[in-house]
Amino acid sequence: MAMSLSGAALSGISSSFHSGGAKLSGVGAVRVGRKTELVVIAQHKKSLVYAVKNDGNILDDINEATKKASDFMTEKTKEALKDGEKAKDYIVEKTVEAKDTVVEEAQKSSEFAMEKGKEVANTAAEFVEGKAEEAKEAIKP
Repeated sequence: MAMSLSGAALSGISSSFHSGGAKLSGVGAVRVGRKTELVVIAQHKKSLVYAVKNDGNILDDINEATKKASDFMTEKTKEALKDGEKAKDYIVEKTVEAKDTVVEEAQKSSEFAMEKGKEVANTAAEFVEGKAEEAKEAIKP
């Protein structure tokens, strides 16, 4: 005789037993219509989850879900890498622009300093020439 049980009823019929050195703390069987599901869960250092369906293996469902999750993460990782490449390219472009700007500004500063240096040198030369003339005048008898 087939029985249909809810999750609450199923949790009430679980039992504990030892199998292969691992203490199994949950066993449940449910028949719903033509489907029969058996779930065995081990709670030890490593958990064991095993389930059987009449119309297919639940492990195939788990594998399929794992593959979908892996594919999703692969796709998102590729997108993140593309975004990272775009960010890197942007940073390189802006760094080159900044370098070019610094070179231009340094050239302007150098030209300004040379121009002011020439003006100061000319002024100093004129001052020295004037003082030399004064010194010549002062030492004439």
